[in-house]
Amino acid sequence: MTQKPVFHKIESKEVPYIKLWLTTTIISLFIVLVIYTLLIIFYFDFLVSISMKKILISIVLLIILFNTLICENKKHYLKRSTKEYNKVIIENNGITFLNRYNQTIIAKILWKNIQPRENEKFDVDFYFKARNRTFSIYFFWSLKESNDSKIPLWSANKFALMFAKFSNKADLFKALLLGITTFRPDITINPFIYSFHKLDPVSLQIDKASIKKENKMMLLIVLFSIVISLIIVFLIYVFSL
Repeated sequence: MTQKPVFHKIESKEVPYIKLWLTTTIISLFIVLVIYTLLIIFYFDFLVSISMKKILISIVLLIILFNTLICENKKHYLKRSTKEYNKVIIENNGITFLNRYNQTIIAKILWKNIQPRENEKFDVDFYFKARNRTFSIYFFWSLKESNDSKIPLWSANKFALMFAKFSNKADLFKALLLGITTFRPDITINPFIYSFHKLDPVSLQIDKASIKKENKMMLLIVLFSIVISLIIVFLIYVFSL
């Protein structure tokens, strides 16, 4: 018989700056691609007079510049924001979302705020929504405000992306589901939610191999985007000669 894991307090871990910086490369590449496309259209003679080596160097420098600007502006926005959180604490009372830069509590969901859903099979559930040949998955629960809580305005009933911005999101979801089963055993959870978040529904063990596979796939997508963008810029330059 598998022993039920014990609930422990957990705090979120921010994505390393270098990883955030590399992920931003996709946005920077798009901006650079637009810039060079406009240069070809409106300043063709000027662009032709520049060697390919200098163009490639300028592309790399622009990507570094835009990556840095985007990341630093995001950090600056977070420092002043009273709506965005960058830290989550899950403990015996519930879940606290806060901005660690200005120590503002953005939201606070207590375990007692989670309510049973009448005439529903599961209290924490999901559904698929199809639109324009694309499928979206929504997770939801019922929350009731209390004097010592602060239910967030941002999609409180759809918690699929609550922890997406953190590097230990799987551990946070594990703590969330374990917290519900520990402190609110009357609340039922759709078993699919466990598997969706790479968790065993009984032992709550995290499928780390699957998570590593997803991370490798994301890295390949970033690298592929970089290569394709560079090829597009090169082809635009070559065919414009």
